[in-house]
Amino acid sequence: MTETDYLTQIQGQFNHRVRIASKRPGLFQLVAPFYHEDGDMYDIFLEDHGSDASVRITDKGLTLMRLSYSFELDTPAKERIYRQILSEHEVQDDNGELFIHASFDRTYEAIMQFTRAVTAICNMSRYRRDVVRSLFYEMLGDFVNTELEQFTPESNYLPMPDRDDLEVDYMIPTPHKPIYLFGARDGSKARLVSISCLEFLRSEIPFRSVVVHENFEALTTKDRRILTNVVDKQFTDLDDFQKSGADYIRREIAY
Repeated sequence: MTETDYLTQIQGQFNHRVRIASKRPGLFQLVAPFYHEDGDMYDIFLEDHGSDASVRITDKGLTLMRLSYSFELDTPAKERIYRQILSEHEVQDDNGELFIHASFDRTYEAIMQFTRAVTAICNMSRYRRDVVRSLFYEMLGDFVNTELEQFTPESNYLPMPDRDDLEVDYMIPTPHKPIYLFGARDGSKARLVSISCLEFLRSEIPFRSVVVHENFEALTTKDRRILTNVVDKQFTDLDDFQKSGADYIRREIAY
C-alpha cells in the first residue's frame, strides 16, 4: 500500500470528515473534529514507524503540556491515576509524549482509542476538585511518608492495643510526648478524632494531637467547636500542612 493510498483509506474511514496535513517527510497531522473544551483541536499526529508496517499515533507531548497549565501531576497518587488511564487505553508515555503503535489496518481503531485516552487525561483538569478530594488521604500519606520521613512516622498506630477502633493515622515519636497525627476529610472523621483523643486523655496517655483537614470550613459549627476543644493543633487544609507541618514538628521535638 502506498502512502497516498494509506492516507486516503484513513480519510475514508472517517467518512472524509478529516484532513491529513503533511508536517515533514513521514509525519502527518490529523485534522479531525476532536476538540478540547476551549475549542482547540486535539493534537494527533501519524508517524511512519519504518519497515514493520505500523504507524505511531502520537501527540508530540502537547497533551501533558496543556494539562500542566491547570493541573500538575505532582504527587504519587495523581501519578498513579494518570498511569492507570494510560494502562486502560494501552497508551504509552515517552518523556511526556503520548503514543500508541498500530498496524496500518488498525489505524482507525487506534486513533479512536488514543482520543479516548487524551479525553480522560484532560478531564483530570476538568474534575480537579473531585480528584483531589478522592485522593486526600493518599496525598496526606504520600507527604508524611516522603517529606516527613526524617521523623520516622508510624502509620495505623494503636495507643490502646485492645481498642482497634481508636486508631491513629500516624504516630511521630518525640523525646517528650509522641505526636498523634490524624487526617480528617469530613465531619464523620472529625468526630472519630474527637472521640479517640478524649479516650486517650481519659486513659492518661501522654501525646500531642494534630489534625490535618481536607476543608476545615466545611465542618459544622458543632464539629469545629468540639474538635477545637479537644485537640492541640489543627491545619485547616492539606496545603497549610504541607507548608508548615514539618516546622511545627521540629518545634515540638525541640520543646
